[in-house]
Amino acid sequence: MSAQQPSGFRAVMAGMLAPRRAAVQAIGFALGIALVAWVVKGAIEVAQDPSRAGILESVSAAWRDRPWLVAGLGITTVLSLVIDGALFWLVLLPVRRLGFMEIQWLTCVTATSNFFPVRLGIPVRYAYALLANRLTFVQATAWYVALTLVILVSLASVVAATALVPVPGPSWAALVLLSLAVGGFALQRAAGLGFVRARMGEWTRMLTTPSTYWAGSVLRVIEVLLWIVRMWCAAEILGLGLSFATVTVLGVAAIAVMLNPFGRIGFREAATVLVANWMAGGGIDVAHADGGFKQLAILESLGEMFTTIPLGIVAIPFLVAWYRARRREAAAGQPSAAPEN
Repeated sequence: MSAQQPSGFRAVMAGMLAPRRAAVQAIGFALGIALVAWVVKGAIEVAQDPSRAGILESVSAAWRDRPWLVAGLGITTVLSLVIDGALFWLVLLPVRRLGFMEIQWLTCVTATSNFFPVRLGIPVRYAYALLANRLTFVQATAWYVALTLVILVSLASVVAATALVPVPGPSWAALVLLSLAVGGFALQRAAGLGFVRARMGEWTRMLTTPSTYWAGSVLRVIEVLLWIVRMWCAAEILGLGLSFATVTVLGVAAIAVMLNPFGRIGFREAATVLVANWMAGGGIDVAHADGGFKQLAILESLGEMFTTIPLGIVAIPFLVAWYRARRREAAAGQPSAAPEN
């Protein structure tokens, strides 16, 4: 496939930012805000109980006695973002080598957009891939499809293993590896189908290169573990006394619900409350869920937000510098895969 910039870039982006899509996400954002309001209301009610500590009080006490728990909220978020960027870079590596830090800065910027009313992460990535990296729309789509498949296989492996063994350990790891092996075999078989090869051409190597698949899958599993650790840090700060099995299920549920098409705000917090209440024996009757679960949902989410947004802001000038360098390469007729910094 040609690596020339498509002439229909504006049409491509107009389709991705179509009013109907924007309206659906805006409605989803409004619903998410309503869910957040419900969760925050419950967390405030807990803070008004003289026998229970509020979120700020709990964080202050933890910072004084166990500061590594508070730091853990930010550190796990940073490492998760680094893994996300590494996944994008790694999946593309068999067919195109881009700057590693270029993709990292782009990941920080797009992750910040998850907190906007309309999710701009994918449109921004497409815009950058087409205009800066000079991929065609088909090539950029193949890249994102390959990445999505690796993510889905990895997440499905973790969910299946957690359903059988709800605490990470040797048995859990063995089940994850077995599932990844089956998933990798299925992806390679699918990539070998005639219509797939006709559509993706040499870009099927993103799915058929074993080292890329396994490295990407293991990184994704590590990212899920980081989400579990962040959830555990939040639960420990609040003194909820949750078992590690409960925290594991909560972490897996939180990362899974992020795949919803409506947005990040509200849905993850509500899912955390629902799953925590279910794990505690309350079923789906969240009307009487423990307010501590709502505190947990808010604190875990704030830990991510207060780390991601500043990083996204810091990343903007670095990404702009990369973009300008790529455009100068295009004007000079140089290859788009410049050495990474």
